[in-house]
Amino acid sequence: MVIKGYKAFNKDKTNRYGSPFEEGCTYTYNVDEKVKFGNFGVGFHFCTELADVFRYFPNDDDDVLVAKVTGTGKYEKYDDEYYGYYDMYVVSSITIDRFLTREEIINHILNDSEFNVKKFLATFRLNEKEKLLFLKKFVNNYDICRFILYFQFGFKSVFEKNIDSYEISRRLLKNGQDNN
Repeated sequence: MVIKGYKAFNKDKTNRYGSPFEEGCTYTYNVDEKVKFGNFGVGFHFCTELADVFRYFPNDDDDVLVAKVTGTGKYEKYDDEYYGYYDMYVVSSITIDRFLTREEIINHILNDSEFNVKKFLATFRLNEKEKLLFLKKFVNNYDICRFILYFQFGFKSVFEKNIDSYEISRRLLKNGQDNN
């Protein structure tokens, strides 16, 4: 089976355990039995949805790289039903197809489903320019505006009933436009 997806790496193209990876290369675990999830698992972990990558590999500004990958060989799917993430895989063989730029990541998410946009906003740290870009794109989407305001701007009261997210969004947009 061939599974396409995304995998996060440290800025130096190493995984969280310090193993280096290169674009265009294939890596294989010699697995006698089956692959296994977890920190002490066996195999290569990745997600089929870009928005889910940062749930498992948090970003801190520009310290994370993401690659498009292809998984093959033995595999197992992990269902994290509590958070609504259903696409984590572990495979015995992975190819690093290419590393994405931050701009490619942002553009992909801006055109993704509402569900994936929300997951992304809850786990990815946007810079100030990107925050305004998301607000401009989703200014008429009440739910996404609340996620932007809560997770990106830190407005913790935005989920209270008496808070008007649209008004806050418009003010933030106006302030951002005045600063440009």
